[in-house]
Amino acid sequence: MVFGKSRKQFSNVDRPVVATIQTIHGDTYNCMDFYHQPAFDHPALKNRKFNFQMINSYYRGLEVRATNSTSYGDEPSYIWLNGKGCPIGTVPIRKTAISDLHKANLDASLASNLNPGVHVAVLRSTGDKRYHGGGMWTTVYSHNVGANQYTSSRVKLENGLDSIAVGWTVNPSLYQDSQTRLFIYTNTKDVHCYNTFCPGFVLTNHEIPLDVVLRPVSKRGGPIFIQNFNVSKDLYSGDWVFRFGPHNKVLGFWPTEIFNGLANYANYVEWGGEVYSPPGTVIPPMGSGCRPYGDTKLDGYASSIRIVDENDVLDYNPADCEIYQDDRVHYGAIDKGNVGGSLQRLFEFGGNSLLYDPSAPFAC
Repeated sequence: MVFGKSRKQFSNVDRPVVATIQTIHGDTYNCMDFYHQPAFDHPALKNRKFNFQMINSYYRGLEVRATNSTSYGDEPSYIWLNGKGCPIGTVPIRKTAISDLHKANLDASLASNLNPGVHVAVLRSTGDKRYHGGGMWTTVYSHNVGANQYTSSRVKLENGLDSIAVGWTVNPSLYQDSQTRLFIYTNTKDVHCYNTFCPGFVLTNHEIPLDVVLRPVSKRGGPIFIQNFNVSKDLYSGDWVFRFGPHNKVLGFWPTEIFNGLANYANYVEWGGEVYSPPGTVIPPMGSGCRPYGDTKLDGYASSIRIVDENDVLDYNPADCEIYQDDRVHYGAIDKGNVGGSLQRLFEFGGNSLLYDPSAPFAC
């Protein structure tokens, strides 16, 4: 129960559906009227006025840019059988069963660094600073993980008990498959969930769903495929806006009203890998599936690591950052600093269930 409502009310069961469409990967989505999406069940939003054509401010320097690796995935022709997505004025929400919602809620309760089964290898901010955004390009991989495991690469912003994260994940429990998918995560004092399984995140894009399958994926040694994830506060509304893909398309936003700590700014940002496995089980791979070697063709990485500072200035080489790993035996991390070119600030991370051997530090 969330806000006294049943799980059925927070699934897309019985919500008005304008159309039902399929992706090229076989997923079925309901195109829901913008004003009937789950976000508006949040009591903090009942007096807020919204428009599906809301225009969000854009940060200077966040332009579309070419990279030496291949990015993809934000064009409708890469996603939908109809080649265009949902009708304008609607938003795509994956068709789910009530049992899937229960599993999603359980899965969301595990997604905390305080959970003993969660392990991270990340670059994180330090000191007492205020942030209005964070983002990265990151390599996209696919891994075989157990039914109760996940592996992901994400950028995360926090303040107090509030946190939001965006990135990619392989999470069979959440999605009922082993595909690499886009995801968002919302955590406040009232709700915690992935994607639209709880109210709060407002979808605005009718072409790109939050849990879209990301294909193709990288292969260690090449070819390498990367994806862009960015969250930043809107200059006018103060909402946290999620932009995705090589063209920085807006997928939606978290209204500032649903937060306490994040209502004004984040005081912590981290970039990198996160995995989960029940304690006592074999841990899943992270990044490329191997400890970082110092070679972007072999390593999972986050590049063009960036923050938006409290003055709304975009910074592609944030200072006051440190590596954090809670399991150095299995997962490694390298902060390469600003390497220039298209990679800019580069952080490499990854690993697997093999024990670290100092005599063969890059064994995989």
